[in-house]
Amino acid sequence: MHTSPHRSARALAAALTAVLVACLLSLTVVGRAHAAPGDGSVSDPNIAYVGRWDTASGTTAVANWTGAYVQTSFTGTTVKVRARDAVNLYASVDGGPDVFHAGVRGTVNLTPQPLPPGTHTLRITYRSGDTVFQGLVLDPGARTVAPNAPSGLIEFVGDSITAGALTDRLALDSYAWKTGERLGMRHTQVARAGYCLVGRSGCTGLSTQFFRTASTGGADWDFSRYRASAVVINLGTNDIGHGVSGAAFQSAYTAFLRDVRAKYPNAVLFAVQTLKKRYVPETRAAVTARVNAGDGRVRYVDTTGWLSDGADYEDGNGHPNEAGHTKFANRLAPVIGSALSGTATASAKAAAPGQPGDPNITFVGRWDTTGSATAYTPYWAGAYYRVGFTGRTVQLRQRGTIDFWARIDDGPVKFYDDVKGTVNLTPAPLSSGRHTLQVNYQVVAGSYRGDAVFQGLVLDSGATTFAPPAPGRLIEFVGDSITVGTTTSQNARTAYGWLIGERLGTEHTQIAQGGACLVATADGCVGLERQFGKLNPNAATPDWNPSRYRADAVVINLGTNDVGHGVSSTEFQSAYTSLLRKVRAAYPQAWIFALKTFRGRYVPQTEAAVRAAVAGGDARLSFVDTTGWLGSGDLTDSVHPNDRGHRVIADRLAPIIAARIGA
Repeated sequence: MHTSPHRSARALAAALTAVLVACLLSLTVVGRAHAAPGDGSVSDPNIAYVGRWDTASGTTAVANWTGAYVQTSFTGTTVKVRARDAVNLYASVDGGPDVFHAGVRGTVNLTPQPLPPGTHTLRITYRSGDTVFQGLVLDPGARTVAPNAPSGLIEFVGDSITAGALTDRLALDSYAWKTGERLGMRHTQVARAGYCLVGRSGCTGLSTQFFRTASTGGADWDFSRYRASAVVINLGTNDIGHGVSGAAFQSAYTAFLRDVRAKYPNAVLFAVQTLKKRYVPETRAAVTARVNAGDGRVRYVDTTGWLSDGADYEDGNGHPNEAGHTKFANRLAPVIGSALSGTATASAKAAAPGQPGDPNITFVGRWDTTGSATAYTPYWAGAYYRVGFTGRTVQLRQRGTIDFWARIDDGPVKFYDDVKGTVNLTPAPLSSGRHTLQVNYQVVAGSYRGDAVFQGLVLDSGATTFAPPAPGRLIEFVGDSITVGTTTSQNARTAYGWLIGERLGTEHTQIAQGGACLVATADGCVGLERQFGKLNPNAATPDWNPSRYRADAVVINLGTNDVGHGVSSTEFQSAYTSLLRKVRAAYPQAWIFALKTFRGRYVPQTEAAVRAAVAGGDARLSFVDTTGWLGSGDLTDSVHPNDRGHRVIADRLAPIIAARIGA
């Protein structure tokens, strides 16, 4: 059979086209592994999952326990949610009422009446059925925006009462949901009808199931997924019907408080007296035992007289009606708010707008927020804070003289040199409306001893603050003067760590100090292997609480200074191995990048430490070869990069980090 040359050419072209299409499809599938911020998919970092969600598949998010919800903001005029199968859900748009969607499936239109153009908020809560979130459908060209989520979170642990059983809207009518909403905090309900504290035949014990991802099953929950500011425990109502003795209950409650404390080192724990007054002496005794053991953040809550018999209950088994749950929340919220009022994670009621403790102010980096309710102190390099405010002017209160940089509404960065007192950041008033502010202080180190202390903002009369959109990821950069940005025009702001964080749209911290070594030496070199876990690089105590934020990536650039302090190769490798272990313990899910120092010091030892950690089972770890990254024109001296050099580092390192964390 004869085939014409033209037909052969067409066949070849068709084959090549098919191959090309297949390749493009393959690339598309691969690209979906890391969702782009704003696309509305399950992996979109602008979508916040509050509660215990299973998001491991990347294409579905399964709500576990009760009262879990999804929160985001979005642009455009409409929004739809994808549901895998029949489900009952509530949706609130722009803070409006929670609209009930019964038995819906497929693509569910949450805005049958289109919204005005602009940015809107969305919260979706699942009631029952196939509680699986499969992403959002937005208008063409629209995108999601990171929600203005409060920093504080309350976890409520209990049975059917905490779950809101017998009320019209279940979890949404429960005292737990109402308390969280009243305090302006995120809230979770680790609760299920019929559950006990002590596990017995026929009754699941929350003393063990609390630590699981779901209300059934044995998969452990990853407690690094969120940090609770408070845990409210309301258990004991059901145990008595399963023959749990007073001694067994007290022992289990004491152990449970201890185990919850291990997961949330800084949370305030509230042990609530059950409404039916069961195991009251045993609950009190468990709290006393923990206090006597040195735990000063445990409270017993006496609920005597909170509800009236009959009028506030649905039945005779202790289930409050909606009015009863509202009364419960009205009594419980002030108790929690008062206990949290000295912490940075308390509700907006704990601090006036713009003052230390205002939850709308995001403090990024290692800030001391515990020593004083009126002054917050940043440690290490590159710490900053960000807040939204209304009105036309904003001023900053400074205790002592300091240099700092301020940026309003993504405008130019302005440097304030040797200022103190009340500093006017808006000498030319702004237009009326909502604005954003970011401030970072000059690095306090070496000969520069400025007073880097935040004492609050001064706003217009009647103005307030709001939480601006926040990135969903954070990168921590660990190092010495190079990571600090020494000799650059704006120090930490023009260092490669800051540049990379801004380029990738992440939060960023610089756990770095000029002159620092990896190994602490007898002649006074600060050793970051030892100080990495500290709030202050120059103090033995206190320790930093790594649950204050979660790093998605940690970049280590150490070894440049150790040579000058006589650190041997063996000492260096051992210390690097130890630091990798400490970083992994602090951030179990982070990708760790160990950089070859730009002067090529301790390279074999750094590589060996990385290989040993990988061989030991740490698969989220990379050695980064920086050979040839910097030329002589990229340095201020023989060691420190100039502004251009830091940009060069950022150009090379940012894609490496992004490829691992999907930024």
